[in-house]
Amino acid sequence: MWSPRLNLTPAPLALAAMLALGSIPQSQAQTAPTVTLSIAAQPLGQALNELARQANLQLLFAPELVAGKTAPAVSGTLSVADSLERLLAGSGLAAAIDGNSVIIRPAPAATGKVATLAEISVSARGERAATSDGTGAYTTRAVTLAGAERSLRETPQSVSVVTRQQMDDKNLFTLDQVLQQSTGLTRMNRSFGSHEFLSRGNALSYLIDGMPGISDNATGWLIPDMAVYDRVEILRGSAGLIVGAGTPGGVVNLVRKRPRAEAHADVTATVGSWNQRRVELDAGTPLNAAGTVRGRALLAYEERAYFYDAAHSRMPLFYGIVEADIDAATTLRAGARHQHTVTDGYWLFGLPRYSNGATLPLRRSTSLAQDWNRHDATISELFADLEHRFGGDWKAKAAVNRTLGDFDQQAAIVRGSINPATQQGARLYTLNYRKQDIVTMGLDVNVGGSFLAGGGKHEVLLGMNASRAITDDHSAATARGLPFDVFQPNNTLLPRPAHPAWNSLPHLNEQHYGAYASTRWELRPQLHLLLGGRLSWFDKQTTGRLDTDPVSRYKESREFTPYAGLVQDLGQRWSVYGSYASIFQPQSLYYTVGGQALKPVVGDTYEAGVKGELYDGRLNVALAAFRINKRDTAVYDEASNDDCLRWNLTGSCYRNGRPLRSTGIDADASGEVLPGWQLSSGYTYNIARGEAGETPPTVTPKHMLRISTSYRLPGAWNHWTIGGGVSAQSGYLYQADDNPDVSFRNGGRTVWDARASYIFNRHWSANLSIANLTDKTYWAATGELRRGNYFGEPRSIILTLRYTPSL
Repeated sequence: MWSPRLNLTPAPLALAAMLALGSIPQSQAQTAPTVTLSIAAQPLGQALNELARQANLQLLFAPELVAGKTAPAVSGTLSVADSLERLLAGSGLAAAIDGNSVIIRPAPAATGKVATLAEISVSARGERAATSDGTGAYTTRAVTLAGAERSLRETPQSVSVVTRQQMDDKNLFTLDQVLQQSTGLTRMNRSFGSHEFLSRGNALSYLIDGMPGISDNATGWLIPDMAVYDRVEILRGSAGLIVGAGTPGGVVNLVRKRPRAEAHADVTATVGSWNQRRVELDAGTPLNAAGTVRGRALLAYEERAYFYDAAHSRMPLFYGIVEADIDAATTLRAGARHQHTVTDGYWLFGLPRYSNGATLPLRRSTSLAQDWNRHDATISELFADLEHRFGGDWKAKAAVNRTLGDFDQQAAIVRGSINPATQQGARLYTLNYRKQDIVTMGLDVNVGGSFLAGGGKHEVLLGMNASRAITDDHSAATARGLPFDVFQPNNTLLPRPAHPAWNSLPHLNEQHYGAYASTRWELRPQLHLLLGGRLSWFDKQTTGRLDTDPVSRYKESREFTPYAGLVQDLGQRWSVYGSYASIFQPQSLYYTVGGQALKPVVGDTYEAGVKGELYDGRLNVALAAFRINKRDTAVYDEASNDDCLRWNLTGSCYRNGRPLRSTGIDADASGEVLPGWQLSSGYTYNIARGEAGETPPTVTPKHMLRISTSYRLPGAWNHWTIGGGVSAQSGYLYQADDNPDVSFRNGGRTVWDARASYIFNRHWSANLSIANLTDKTYWAATGELRRGNYFGEPRSIILTLRYTPSL
């Protein structure tokens, strides 16, 4: 059930929010001879947006032109031309004014004057741009999920974006922190640390700059630091056209930062709860006089402890990228990333419960780890892409990526449900050792553009991609069976033992290939049909260096996943849509009693909704109804007597089950609601049904609400920005995997946060964020009776100081 302090119902709430946002009057820009302004010293992009609000202008500028630049305070009664001249002084930019429209572009000469070009005509809708860095916004005008830029309103599926500004405002440093703030996503903790996030009850797939198959265990063993990325694009629902193989949960696209056109630098220092200390340097500059070669480098270092005992981590990070315009139509980019994270006191398996399902009366700081537990993870990445722009809007792009990921893990593991009578039952039952070396390689080539036919303008994108992941796994375990007191845990109970010899050395070679096509047909000026499909090949081979290692080969060939969508525009700001998308997931780990690998799971997503693009694209809203049908999901074969040891280590046999389905509603609103007020909000209502129509045990709540907001105060207080947020969800019933006769509930919760920032001058600013403002105690994840239960993080405070020098 919902927390009594926040009681919501699904469709009425979402519809009311949509109508309320849509009823706010659209600004009608008018040009006045003079206007009274009060604009604080701040980043140039934000200052220009503030001018546009106060002077009712339609303003067009590319985010990369203003990124990293600052503007002085401007106040008084001024003409638009004079106010622009003051804001742009020393920036190397100029403004072209035509009536109520203004375009910002590089100054032709360092005259310091604002150019007025009466013949320039600027569209009131502005330029479509996906980049969020330096915009100060909680939304983007476009996303790049499907290989080409397309606005959120033109995309007939549920899509959210977490921008650079939102990550900075809330001090979100890792991918799992970002996803916890995102619409409709929940975390599922897995026993050995390979945690996952679910959307609509299904796991997510991960892309980097739109390329699938190159990010491994991004929310578990190899979590990326977010300083590297401009934004995170999240599509909920089947995405077979984009990734080929996967689940119908959706995809997460991490988009890297790119070089800017001008010299810039930002230095940030962060301190926070549990001895968190972090520094970042993000700087870039043109590398030649013409500005055709540009570079950007980022360095970061973080040390921190955690709210639970014994654990401490450290993380150095390097990221560098160079971008070169080979000629006016061709751009080459190449870069590298290296991240090394070491966690001492690494904790696996979480907390147990009482054998009857009740929770234990433990402190949130309780950790059952030994202080010598350790997780040492490294990500080293090289990437490059070449883009050529033909005549019109046609372009071709080729991208390559190579990632070396590895982790070395050692952990003493405690598990065992607690007898309510004796208060005992947990044991330090095993010492687990795990090492993985993962090499992933990816290639994507595509060409796309538009053409005229039958009186309409149509778009097409054709491409192919391939990826390969080679994994060398090493594992060993030694049994201990020592009694362990979870109420007074001893984190130094066992001295660090000698490392045993590896007893499992499997070698995995997994390859994905695919060809895809995506089209957008203009049936009428306001009606567009989207059709596409992907033909996929999958090949996974497992061998081993020990006689006891399993050996298998699993292949799928010419698996076709279709996609279709229809978008009807209702004027310039609203549209309605319907879509169908499919995806398949190989089941190479599951075998029948006869030794055949199960056929793939197929997930079909049906969705219909309405989307709005308001305030010249500064606010995006959406409301959608969805249904997901999954068929052929693996189900344990109870009649098999576990006669499959020849094909996998557990010996368990499986069969393809009956269809599963998930239905619900998504509502989203992100961007600028009113001048100075940024909002990112989402509500999800989801119901799952099992094989026989029952509601299966799940970690996906029926109701979820995520809100983040930020407001810059007006007038004399405009150096201040205040904000906050809430993450709320209903409870869910969970069946214990280790005892199906016992079920327990993870209750609903409402967790608040708050923030405030202050701009001292054009160089210095500070940001204070408080998570879990009321210090609510709750369970972030539930698992079994013997393990897998995790407390949510208590109240935490983070202070960041930012310095932006003039370059």
